[in-house]
Amino acid sequence: MIASQIVVCFAFFGLLGWVFESTYCSLVEKRWCNRGFLFGPVCPIYGAGAVAAILVFGGPDAAAARLPWWVVFLTCAAGASCIEWVTSVVLEQLFGTVWWDYSDIPLNLRGRVCVPAAALFGLCGLGVVYVALPLARQVVAAVPPLAFELAALALTAVLAVDATLTVCTLTEVLAVVEGVQAEFDQRMQAAVQTVPAQIRSGAERLREEGSERAGRLRAGGAEYAERLREVAGHLSARQQHVLHNARRFRTDRMGAAARRLTDALNGIVQGRGRR
Repeated sequence: MIASQIVVCFAFFGLLGWVFESTYCSLVEKRWCNRGFLFGPVCPIYGAGAVAAILVFGGPDAAAARLPWWVVFLTCAAGASCIEWVTSVVLEQLFGTVWWDYSDIPLNLRGRVCVPAAALFGLCGLGVVYVALPLARQVVAAVPPLAFELAALALTAVLAVDATLTVCTLTEVLAVVEGVQAEFDQRMQAAVQTVPAQIRSGAERLREEGSERAGRLRAGGAEYAERLREVAGHLSARQQHVLHNARRFRTDRMGAAARRLTDALNGIVQGRGRR
Protein backbone atom coordinates (compact mmCIF):
# COMPACT_ATOMS: atom_id res chain seq x y z
CA MET A 1 0.00 0.00 0.00
CA ILE A 2 1.51 3.32 -1.11
CA ALA A 3 1.66 6.48 1.01
CA SER A 4 -1.34 8.16 -0.64
CA GLN A 5 -3.52 5.12 0.02
CA ILE A 6 -2.40 5.09 3.66
CA VAL A 7 -3.41 8.75 4.04
CA VAL A 8 -6.84 8.07 2.55
CA CYS A 9 -7.35 5.04 4.82
CA PHE A 10 -6.26 7.09 7.84
CA ALA A 11 -8.83 9.79 7.08
CA PHE A 12 -11.61 7.30 6.29
CA PHE A 13 -11.21 5.25 9.46
CA GLY A 14 -10.67 8.42 11.47
CA LEU A 15 -14.06 9.57 10.17
CA LEU A 16 -15.69 6.29 11.18
CA GLY A 17 -14.11 6.62 14.62
CA TRP A 18 -15.44 10.16 14.97
CA VAL A 19 -18.96 8.97 14.04
CA PHE A 20 -18.76 6.19 16.65
CA GLU A 21 -17.31 8.43 19.41
CA SER A 22 -19.70 11.31 18.79
CA THR A 23 -22.75 9.03 18.59
CA TYR A 24 -21.85 7.10 21.73
CA CYS A 25 -21.04 10.20 23.80
CA SER A 26 -24.16 11.99 22.55
CA LEU A 27 -26.34 9.08 23.68
CA VAL A 28 -24.63 8.91 27.08
CA GLU A 29 -24.70 12.66 27.78
CA LYS A 30 -28.08 13.20 26.04
CA ARG A 31 -26.74 16.11 24.01
CA TRP A 32 -24.74 16.47 20.82
CA CYS A 33 -21.02 15.90 21.43
CA ASN A 34 -18.49 16.67 18.73
CA ARG A 35 -15.80 14.33 19.98
CA GLY A 36 -12.19 14.25 18.95
CA PHE A 37 -8.91 16.08 19.37
CA LEU A 38 -9.29 17.87 16.04
CA PHE A 39 -12.13 20.21 15.10
CA GLY A 40 -13.03 18.34 11.94
CA PRO A 41 -14.91 15.01 11.82
CA VAL A 42 -11.81 12.87 12.32
CA CYS A 43 -10.49 10.99 15.37
CA PRO A 44 -6.81 10.45 14.52
CA ILE A 45 -6.33 7.62 17.00
CA TYR A 46 -8.87 5.43 15.15
CA GLY A 47 -7.22 6.22 11.83
CA ALA A 48 -3.79 5.38 13.23
CA GLY A 49 -5.04 2.10 14.71
CA ALA A 50 -6.72 1.02 11.48
CA VAL A 51 -3.66 1.88 9.39
CA ALA A 52 -1.44 -0.05 11.80
CA ALA A 53 -3.70 -3.10 11.48
CA ILE A 54 -3.66 -2.85 7.68
CA LEU A 55 0.14 -2.56 7.58
CA VAL A 56 0.59 -5.51 9.96
CA PHE A 57 -2.01 -7.87 8.49
CA GLY A 58 -2.47 -6.59 4.96
CA GLY A 59 0.85 -7.44 3.39
CA PRO A 60 1.13 -9.13 0.02
CA ASP A 61 1.45 -12.54 1.66
CA ALA A 62 -1.95 -12.07 3.44
CA ALA A 63 -0.54 -13.01 6.83
CA ALA A 64 -3.90 -12.60 8.55
CA ALA A 65 -5.39 -15.44 6.54
CA ARG A 66 -3.02 -17.88 8.24
CA LEU A 67 -3.55 -16.60 11.78
CA PRO A 68 -6.32 -17.68 14.17
CA TRP A 69 -8.91 -14.98 14.74
CA TRP A 70 -8.08 -14.75 18.42
CA VAL A 71 -4.45 -13.90 17.61
CA VAL A 72 -5.65 -11.04 15.41
CA PHE A 73 -8.04 -9.96 18.18
CA LEU A 74 -5.36 -9.92 20.88
CA THR A 75 -2.83 -8.22 18.61
CA CYS A 76 -5.27 -5.45 17.70
CA ALA A 77 -6.40 -5.02 21.31
CA ALA A 78 -2.83 -4.78 22.59
CA GLY A 79 -1.70 -2.54 19.74
CA ALA A 80 -4.62 -0.15 20.15
CA SER A 81 -3.99 0.06 23.91
CA CYS A 82 -0.34 0.93 23.26
CA ILE A 83 -1.41 3.68 20.84
CA GLU A 84 -3.91 4.98 23.40
CA TRP A 85 -1.34 5.03 26.19
CA VAL A 86 1.35 6.79 24.15
CA THR A 87 -1.11 9.33 22.73
CA SER A 88 -2.52 10.10 26.17
CA VAL A 89 0.94 10.66 27.65
CA VAL A 90 2.10 12.81 24.73
CA LEU A 91 -1.01 15.02 24.80
CA GLU A 92 -0.73 15.49 28.55
CA GLN A 93 2.96 16.36 28.39
CA LEU A 94 2.61 18.74 25.43
CA PHE A 95 -0.69 20.44 26.24
CA GLY A 96 -1.50 19.56 29.83
CA THR A 97 -4.79 17.92 28.84
CA VAL A 98 -6.19 14.39 28.78
CA TRP A 99 -8.87 13.70 26.16
CA TRP A 100 -10.26 10.47 27.57
CA ASP A 101 -10.38 9.07 31.08
CA TYR A 102 -11.24 5.46 31.94
CA SER A 103 -10.91 5.99 35.70
CA ASP A 104 -14.55 5.04 36.28
CA ILE A 105 -14.30 1.86 34.19
CA PRO A 106 -13.14 -1.43 35.77
CA LEU A 107 -9.70 -2.83 34.97
CA ASN A 108 -8.17 0.47 33.93
CA LEU A 109 -4.55 1.54 34.15
CA ARG A 110 -4.24 5.15 35.37
CA GLY A 111 -7.34 6.01 33.41
CA ARG A 112 -5.42 5.88 30.13
CA VAL A 113 -6.32 2.36 28.99
CA CYS A 114 -8.74 -0.30 30.19
CA VAL A 115 -9.65 -3.88 29.37
CA PRO A 116 -13.22 -3.18 28.09
CA ALA A 117 -11.94 -0.54 25.65
CA ALA A 118 -9.13 -2.85 24.56
CA ALA A 119 -11.69 -5.60 23.87
CA LEU A 120 -13.76 -3.17 21.79
CA PHE A 121 -10.69 -2.19 19.79
CA GLY A 122 -9.90 -5.87 19.30
CA LEU A 123 -13.37 -6.40 17.79
CA CYS A 124 -12.88 -3.36 15.59
CA GLY A 125 -9.56 -4.83 14.51
CA LEU A 126 -11.31 -8.02 13.42
CA GLY A 127 -13.67 -5.91 11.33
CA VAL A 128 -10.77 -4.03 9.75
CA VAL A 129 -8.75 -7.14 8.97
CA TYR A 130 -11.51 -9.49 7.78
CA VAL A 131 -14.03 -7.03 6.29
CA ALA A 132 -12.48 -3.65 5.54
CA LEU A 133 -9.14 -4.93 4.25
CA PRO A 134 -10.59 -7.15 1.48
CA LEU A 135 -12.85 -4.26 0.42
CA ALA A 136 -9.88 -1.90 0.46
CA ARG A 137 -7.99 -4.21 -1.89
CA GLN A 138 -10.91 -4.08 -4.33
CA VAL A 139 -11.09 -0.29 -4.14
CA VAL A 140 -7.33 0.06 -4.64
CA ALA A 141 -7.53 -2.16 -7.70
CA ALA A 142 -10.43 -0.18 -9.17
CA VAL A 143 -9.37 3.42 -8.42
CA PRO A 144 -6.55 5.01 -10.47
CA PRO A 145 -3.42 5.87 -8.45
CA LEU A 146 -3.72 9.52 -9.50
CA ALA A 147 -7.06 9.77 -7.70
CA PHE A 148 -5.44 8.56 -4.48
CA GLU A 149 -2.62 11.06 -4.93
CA LEU A 150 -5.00 13.99 -5.35
CA ALA A 151 -7.21 12.86 -2.47
CA ALA A 152 -4.19 12.37 -0.23
CA LEU A 153 -2.88 15.88 -1.00
CA ALA A 154 -6.24 17.46 -0.24
CA LEU A 155 -6.72 15.47 2.97
CA THR A 156 -3.17 16.21 4.15
CA ALA A 157 -3.73 19.93 3.66
CA VAL A 158 -7.04 19.87 5.52
CA LEU A 159 -5.66 17.80 8.39
CA ALA A 160 -2.59 20.05 8.65
CA VAL A 161 -4.75 23.18 8.90
CA ASP A 162 -7.03 21.48 11.42
CA ALA A 163 -4.08 20.36 13.56
CA THR A 164 -2.58 23.86 13.49
CA LEU A 165 -5.87 25.44 14.57
CA THR A 166 -6.26 22.84 17.30
CA VAL A 167 -2.80 23.48 18.75
CA CYS A 168 -3.30 27.26 18.65
CA THR A 169 -6.70 26.98 20.31
CA LEU A 170 -5.38 24.62 22.98
CA THR A 171 -2.73 27.20 23.83
CA GLU A 172 -5.40 29.91 24.05
CA VAL A 173 -7.67 27.80 26.26
CA LEU A 174 -4.85 26.89 28.63
CA ALA A 175 -4.01 30.58 28.97
CA VAL A 176 -7.66 31.37 29.73
CA VAL A 177 -7.90 28.56 32.30
CA GLU A 178 -4.67 29.67 33.98
CA GLY A 179 -6.01 33.23 34.09
CA VAL A 180 -9.25 32.07 35.69
CA GLN A 181 -7.31 30.11 38.30
CA ALA A 182 -4.97 33.04 39.02
CA GLU A 183 -7.92 35.40 39.50
CA PHE A 184 -9.62 32.89 41.79
CA ASP A 185 -6.44 32.59 43.87
CA GLN A 186 -6.14 36.37 44.15
CA ARG A 187 -9.73 36.73 45.31
CA MET A 188 -9.35 33.95 47.86
CA GLN A 189 -6.15 35.53 49.14
CA ALA A 190 -7.89 38.89 49.47
CA ALA A 191 -10.74 37.25 51.37
CA VAL A 192 -8.32 35.56 53.75
CA GLN A 193 -6.51 38.82 54.41
CA THR A 194 -9.74 40.39 55.67
CA VAL A 195 -9.61 38.13 58.71
CA PRO A 196 -8.24 40.19 61.62
CA ALA A 197 -4.95 39.06 63.11
CA GLN A 198 -6.55 39.11 66.53
CA ILE A 199 -10.30 39.00 67.11
CA ARG A 200 -11.39 40.99 70.12
CA SER A 201 -13.46 39.16 72.65
CA GLY A 202 -17.18 39.60 72.91
CA ALA A 203 -20.01 37.80 71.22
CA GLU A 204 -21.40 40.97 69.67
CA ARG A 205 -18.09 41.91 68.07
CA LEU A 206 -17.70 38.38 66.70
CA ARG A 207 -21.17 38.52 65.15
CA GLU A 208 -20.47 41.92 63.59
CA GLU A 209 -17.14 40.87 62.13
CA GLY A 210 -18.57 37.54 60.95
CA SER A 211 -21.51 39.25 59.26
CA GLU A 212 -19.26 41.86 57.65
CA ARG A 213 -16.78 39.27 56.41
CA ALA A 214 -19.56 37.03 55.09
CA GLY A 215 -20.99 39.98 53.19
CA ARG A 216 -17.62 40.69 51.58
CA LEU A 217 -17.22 37.05 50.63
CA ARG A 218 -20.71 36.94 49.06
CA ALA A 219 -20.05 40.13 47.14
CA GLY A 220 -16.68 38.82 45.99
CA GLY A 221 -18.24 35.49 44.98
CA ALA A 222 -20.96 37.19 42.96
CA GLU A 223 -18.40 39.45 41.30
CA TYR A 224 -16.20 36.46 40.43
CA ALA A 225 -19.20 34.52 39.05
CA GLU A 226 -20.02 37.49 36.83
CA ARG A 227 -16.41 37.62 35.73
CA LEU A 228 -16.55 33.92 34.84
CA ARG A 229 -19.68 34.46 32.75
CA GLU A 230 -17.96 37.33 30.99
CA VAL A 231 -14.90 35.21 30.15
CA ALA A 232 -17.06 32.24 29.08
CA GLY A 233 -19.20 34.48 26.88
CA HIS A 234 -16.14 35.54 24.88
CA LEU A 235 -14.95 32.01 24.16
CA SER A 236 -14.93 31.11 20.47
CA ALA A 237 -16.61 27.97 19.14
CA ARG A 238 -13.20 26.32 18.80
CA GLN A 239 -12.30 27.17 22.39
CA GLN A 240 -15.63 25.82 23.64
CA HIS A 241 -14.97 22.60 21.71
CA VAL A 242 -11.64 22.12 23.48
CA LEU A 243 -13.08 22.97 26.89
CA HIS A 244 -15.96 20.48 26.53
CA ASN A 245 -13.81 17.64 25.17
CA ALA A 246 -10.78 17.81 27.45
CA ARG A 247 -11.53 15.22 30.13
CA ARG A 248 -8.73 16.13 32.52
CA PHE A 249 -6.00 18.71 32.97
CA ARG A 250 -2.44 18.26 34.11
CA THR A 251 -3.10 19.59 37.62
CA ASP A 252 -6.17 19.46 39.85
CA ARG A 253 -6.09 23.26 40.20
CA MET A 254 -6.31 23.78 36.45
CA GLY A 255 -9.02 21.13 36.28
CA ALA A 256 -11.03 22.96 38.93
CA ALA A 257 -10.66 26.25 37.04
CA ALA A 258 -11.73 24.55 33.80
CA ARG A 259 -14.82 23.11 35.51
CA ARG A 260 -15.78 26.54 36.85
CA LEU A 261 -15.41 28.00 33.36
CA THR A 262 -17.39 25.12 31.84
CA ASP A 263 -20.18 25.57 34.39
CA ALA A 264 -20.35 29.28 33.55
CA LEU A 265 -20.50 28.42 29.84
CA ASN A 266 -23.28 25.87 30.42
CA GLY A 267 -25.18 28.47 32.43
CA ILE A 268 -25.02 30.88 29.51
CA VAL A 269 -26.22 28.20 27.08
CA GLN A 270 -29.10 27.19 29.37
CA GLY A 271 -30.07 30.81 29.83
CA ARG A 272 -30.27 31.27 26.07
CA GLY A 273 -32.38 28.11 25.78
CA ARG A 274 -34.96 29.44 28.26
CA ARG A 275 -35.50 32.62 26.25
